[in-house]
Amino acid sequence: MEPIHRIDSLGLCFTLLSVDCLPEEWVTLATEAKRNRRVFIQFLNLGCLVSELIPFLVYNVHQAFKYGYNSLRGFEQELLIALYGRRSFQEASSVVGVSVSQKAAVLVISEEVEELKEAVDALKEGFAKKGCSLTPFNDDKQLFVSFWEALISKDAGVKTLKLDYSQVLNLVKERIATGYI
Repeated sequence: MEPIHRIDSLGLCFTLLSVDCLPEEWVTLATEAKRNRRVFIQFLNLGCLVSELIPFLVYNVHQAFKYGYNSLRGFEQELLIALYGRRSFQEASSVVGVSVSQKAAVLVISEEVEELKEAVDALKEGFAKKGCSLTPFNDDKQLFVSFWEALISKDAGVKTLKLDYSQVLNLVKERIATGYI
């Protein structure tokens, strides 16, 4: 079973998975996994995440909804724009989102561990029927750094920045936190 992490201050738990290839029906599979369960499921670009970022991201999105400064109605969609650090859903989807045939990170969030496990099992079963496999997410810090280093360099208008993992992680957290200002 995948590791389940708790965010005690929010009463939430999450797991982070990887999928080797998104089938055409990936949105339908996610919808079916959510049916009759109180879970959020978001698919993200594999390079834009490391597991230690998730509690910070989820906390900020949760607070946005709690205090009414969210930009979008859906928690899952708000995760995308918060991670991207800009309020454009279309831009966020194209940069940190995913499309058919890509590898992806899959974030599953719930208040209840059992519902989270059921949703993960449903996802695994659905993806397996399409010839794809879901596995526990393994942090790739080098991929994370190169993904964000390129984006941050572009945003700063410079050719390239040479940043280490902790610098990139802090800059991404800053993007998330200041995206609501």
